[in-house]
Amino acid sequence: MGKFIVKIKDYYLEWSTIVDAPVTFGMKIEDFKRYYRDMYGQEGMRGLQIRLDRVEQKGTSAIDHEDANDTIRFNRAGPREGKLRIHEIYKAYCLMEPIRDGWMVPTVD
Repeated sequence: MGKFIVKIKDYYLEWSTIVDAPVTFGMKIEDFKRYYRDMYGQEGMRGLQIRLDRVEQKGTSAIDHEDANDTIRFNRAGPREGKLRIHEIYKAYCLMEPIRDGWMVPTVD
């Protein structure tokens, strides 16, 4: 188990298969590359372009998933570890807007 890169519209998130949810908020590509370099260093950057090429083709860096929906299918990204649909993940984690039941993603300072 590990982490995948998921693209929703023009935002990139890192997705954990351990928590079945994003472990980052959505970022534009240049911000995501900076985050990735800071997190994984120069060694981690070596394989990033191959992963991003796969993301551009199918919405996820997961080799055995057809698209981003496959990657997020069994997510626990919502309130009380509830399942969110991809447009709710986009709204909450990329746009940082409230989703169902008035739940709000914490703001980032």
